Amino acid sequence: MSQPWKSELLLRLTRGSCVAQVLAPWSRRVVHEAHAEGSIGVALPHALEALQEGGAASLPRQARLLVPDELAYLSLRPASADWPTAQREAQAHFVQTLGRQDLVVQVVPLPGRSGWLAAAIEPADLQAWQQALAQAGVRLVHVELALLDDLQAIAGHVGDEAVVAVLRDEGMTLLRVAGGTLAELIWDRCDTRAQRLVEQRLLAFQGGIHSSSPEPLWLVCRSTAQCEPWQRLARGHQWTLLSREGAVPQAAAASDAQSPA
Repeated sequence: MSQPWKSELLLRLTRGSCVAQVLAPWSRRVVHEAHAEGSIGVALPHALEALQEGGAASLPRQARLLVPDELAYLSLRPASADWPTAQREAQAHFVQTLGRQDLVVQVVPLPGRSGWLAAAIEPADLQAWQQALAQAGVRLVHVELALLDDLQAIAGHVGDEAVVAVLRDEGMTLLRVAGGTLAELIWDRCDTRAQRLVEQRLLAFQGGIHSSSPEPLWLVCRSTAQCEPWQRLARGHQWTLLSREGAVPQAAAASDAQSPA
């Protein structure tokens, strides 16, 4: 975790953009923020330049980077006795399933010691991020999953039994929460602008096609603007929309004002 008494550079990557934030010590308040479009190799250095031009002349020396789901191989792993065992089992899992021994693998414990979330990233990607930051005089000290950051932000809204769909640029991550912990995780690569396609895939994962009382579904968008096109569909299926911006439910008020179709 970041040291709260030091300012920190937080970088949130997507396939087509980078958001860079300078966080204040202690409060973690955003002091400066910059956004850049383009491939990661272009957007990351441009976001750093924009920060400096926008008033953050001296960047924090350390950075934390959030990796999007598209750039990580994810897997839920069973509970193990300790972290080294879980790490070895995750490494063996990715070698077996992907035929790769060079991937950078990490595991994170799930709540209640119910298992581990394992992730693997490309070593070339890690090296590129380190180099881009080094050129700005910043050292990459933490590489974390954007998915975990998103789940922490919405944890206070989602119940112990639920289906969660996190919309990404190149697809969506589908999760099933059972007993307050993650029980299933699937990466579904698709065009999230194709609402009819997304609707059918969400209903299938939720169980709404074959069940009259499926689990509640939470659709997580990265912004309020991204939530807007989904309002009508969410009301129709009694789904709840969540905006990653402040983790504010976007569909609750609309559902109260108009009963689901």
